[in-house]
Amino acid sequence: MLSEGGVFSVAVEIEKIAGGFSVDGLDLRKGKCGCTSIAKCCYSWSKVKKKGDEIIFDAKMTTPDTQDNFNWGYTVSKEGITVKVSVEDARDKVMTSGYIPPSLSEWKEKGWTVIESEGNREDGVVWRCAMCRWLYKENKEGMAFEELPDDWKCPRCNVSKDEFERIG
Repeated sequence: MLSEGGVFSVAVEIEKIAGGFSVDGLDLRKGKCGCTSIAKCCYSWSKVKKKGDEIIFDAKMTTPDTQDNFNWGYTVSKEGITVKVSVEDARDKVMTSGYIPPSLSEWKEKGWTVIESEGNREDGVVWRCAMCRWLYKENKEGMAFEELPDDWKCPRCNVSKDEFERIG
């Protein structure tokens, strides 16, 4: 499509994916604990919904044990689409059941305009154990997850590296 000034622009692609939406190639997913007991990870979750031209992502990544809690979020816009992110987070979390939204810098790299911003996402790249929900935070551990040896195991439940999923 041709916009003002003769510059070509491409409409933002929004694709339905498992648990949420891929917006301009960035994933926003819902998640919560699926067990029937009240475990520490049951207190954490993420939700995502689409209302017209607006995608709303909310998450709670705190548990009764976390003490270093803080809030962060942002609103970005591009081609008439708005994405609103709001997160109650914890610097000292060791598990979570939800998903972490893309960082503000990832949206900026794709040409999104920042409407407002509060605080910052601090975790960097995060991987989660599928068994115990323990988090491998690359910033804290000092090594990219992919660089860990193939025989590396979860320090909490001892499952193999291939049982981890990237959540943020």
